[in-house]
Amino acid sequence: MRDLNEIPNGEKSPYSKRRLFSTSFLWAVIITSGVGALLGTQIYHPAKRVIEAVVGFILLFILWSFSTLNALWLLILIHPFPFAISLGNSNFIFTIVIFIIYIIRISAHKSTFHSDKLVNLPIILLVLAYLVSFYNLNFSSKSITRFAFIHTSNFFAVILFFYLVVNFIDEEWKLKRTLHILMITVTFVIIFNLLELLFPGKQIIPGWLYSRHQVGLVMKGLRMQGPFHDFELNAEFFALMTPIIFYVLIRTKRLLTRTIYAVLLLVNFFMMLTTITRGAFFSLSVGLLYMAYISRKELNFVRLIALTTTFVVLVLVLEFFVTKYTVSGSLFQRIVNTTFEKGLVPKNRAFAWGGAIERGMEHPFIGHGPGWDFSKALVAKLWPHNVYLYYFNITGLFGLSAFLLLLYRLFKSSLVSVNASLTRSSFSMGFMKVMHVVLIIFIIDQIKIDYLRNEIYIYSVWLLFGLLVATKNIIARQQSEQSKQQAVAP
Repeated sequence: MRDLNEIPNGEKSPYSKRRLFSTSFLWAVIITSGVGALLGTQIYHPAKRVIEAVVGFILLFILWSFSTLNALWLLILIHPFPFAISLGNSNFIFTIVIFIIYIIRISAHKSTFHSDKLVNLPIILLVLAYLVSFYNLNFSSKSITRFAFIHTSNFFAVILFFYLVVNFIDEEWKLKRTLHILMITVTFVIIFNLLELLFPGKQIIPGWLYSRHQVGLVMKGLRMQGPFHDFELNAEFFALMTPIIFYVLIRTKRLLTRTIYAVLLLVNFFMMLTTITRGAFFSLSVGLLYMAYISRKELNFVRLIALTTTFVVLVLVLEFFVTKYTVSGSLFQRIVNTTFEKGLVPKNRAFAWGGAIERGMEHPFIGHGPGWDFSKALVAKLWPHNVYLYYFNITGLFGLSAFLLLLYRLFKSSLVSVNASLTRSSFSMGFMKVMHVVLIIFIIDQIKIDYLRNEIYIYSVWLLFGLLVATKNIIARQQSEQSKQQAVAP
């Protein structure tokens, strides 16, 4: 007769099962209660430091438990919403942490690093231009020196962010997933702008997520600044995202998903109008006309007229709605009221461009350094409102030439897709055609604005640069594989 306390081999005691279940259930209750309490307190009374710590913990958890690619996707998702730190913002820290872990994995032979010949030279020259420009920096001013070091450190981190995108997005399925994540990012930016539009001056999270509009009894003509706190760069963000959203829309086969992207495209354009920014509207219009021209083989006359009519009607309807029913103002009225000086130079740009040229000529070869004197405000040291003059001011002709070389090489590499079909070519080739248009919109729009002045938006710009280079590498790999298959085939 078997002892009652004896348990056959391979069997577990029912008491151990009960204890295991009880322990798991207890931990589940504790974790759920803790998370619920944390969420409840933060919704009722948000604490910036607590939320920052939670975001950092999530990133470290992903880095520890998953691949660095997932960490990069998380950074792409949240990069428009960083929190401030002593070195600029949290994007700097997150990028450095991801890159260090990536380097460790490379040293352990678990990953490889790809430095792209297309952009290596201009980026190296651009980095050298920043370093050399410190020779003319005014170190006697603590504010200028601090701004110079923060801006330079952040810019170098952006370069690392760019190379992370180029190295991690090396297959077409990764490119597709990245674009889906980017669509979520755009959605978050739109939600932020909607909250700003509905509740001007609202402090979503004090010291972190907020709008800068002054709350008053009568509010009209407000320009939505978005998470970048800059209405012109906010408008450019929506302009650059428009062709990308359109491409994801037309390449989607499911009706529900296509409907969601169609709504996203509509709201994205609507939010661009609420910034009341002329440059982004004209740059996008030129980009869309150019895309229609290079896609003319896919468009017959009837289709072209239908698309043009739809776009014009959409602009008029949204403009009327923004002007009539929101705290924003009329873009068309601002366009009509535009005055020009010295030919085609808008009056509000003549002073800024003239001052930037004059200041740049003081040190035309290596620039003044990346510092900027904010104490003079509008008197003498106004932002150039032109990225090419901005580079000329801080890094001279040396840095400006390096940046122009970068743009030239990006533009030249994107030309491979000009004759591609947006709907019938491979996903990568079609997307490269879209990025070709996006690059043109950026080059034109930066004539009247400077992305370098914003430590948040700069990540969005170099993300697009990285996606363009990554797509170029994916296309080259696909063509190489096709050539091998054709060589093997009888």
